[in-house]
Amino acid sequence: MTQSPATRHATLRMTLAMILSGSIGVLVVESGENAVTVVFWRCLLGAMAIAAYVVLTRRVALRAMSLRTWSLMALSGITMAANWVFFFKAYSHAPISTVAIVYHLYPFILILAAGPIFGERVRAWSLCWALVAFLGVVVIATGSGGDAGIDLSGIVLTSIAMIFYASTLLIAKRLQAVPPELVSAIQLMVGALALLPYQTASGGDFGAQTWVCLVTLGIVHTGLLYVLLYGAVQKLSTSAVALMSFLYPATALGFDVVVYGLRPGPVQGAGILLIVGAVLAERLGQGGSQKLAVAVRTEEQKEPEVGLCNPPFLG
Repeated sequence: MTQSPATRHATLRMTLAMILSGSIGVLVVESGENAVTVVFWRCLLGAMAIAAYVVLTRRVALRAMSLRTWSLMALSGITMAANWVFFFKAYSHAPISTVAIVYHLYPFILILAAGPIFGERVRAWSLCWALVAFLGVVVIATGSGGDAGIDLSGIVLTSIAMIFYASTLLIAKRLQAVPPELVSAIQLMVGALALLPYQTASGGDFGAQTWVCLVTLGIVHTGLLYVLLYGAVQKLSTSAVALMSFLYPATALGFDVVVYGLRPGPVQGAGILLIVGAVLAERLGQGGSQKLAVAVRTEEQKEPEVGLCNPPFLG
């Protein structure tokens, strides 16, 4: 079937967004700054970029939002900032691509949390693939310390970051009536404010390379990246978004190989394949069940749910 121009355009936007995501780790490492500083500047500059986009493209009725909505957005901003801090810290203990791939276990945390929090039925199919993916993490941890430069601390830090990100998505599930651009802008503003007490007046001491990395990370890899995803996710099917989100860890692996000469050992490679295969299999099954759910709806209009891949991970 031939894709429509709108679908082709959305596919191009999604592809570019995932390629940008794959290069985030390189910017973080090459900035030479600690994770807290990098996250602060990413939040600050990203918030400015997305806020400008919100102002230029739509009028948002801020007064119409309740105190509960503002509180949830603020809480999600704190969990998002914590997620990035632990995620970027993991780069010091494991290759960028390994961190990205292990991080893609976050959908299974959402699956396990959906039952007690939202009363949703957890499928046996999903639990089986969650166990396979967890086995992949165990394999990677068992084979750590080899040529790939992985140690157990990297796996632990990535796991903590993954929990914070899953918490962010679970909170965002309660904010479906709020424009995603506004949610992102508020999250980033709150993240910057939360990390402000940990900053020193060292910005003037940054070298040219550090500033280039931080500004690019905030404006391009946060502001532009979010805008690209907003347009793409709205026009692509859930299964398409799920599959294309795997361009992110694949691109990250490419940057690791080209920039840092990474050569994963056979044990790490086996663990990575287990994780990728499990997440891919579960997401394909999830996409099929979501299509069935859409097919049986008649006239009911419903906002898109924040599920396993909506929105995708934004590194």
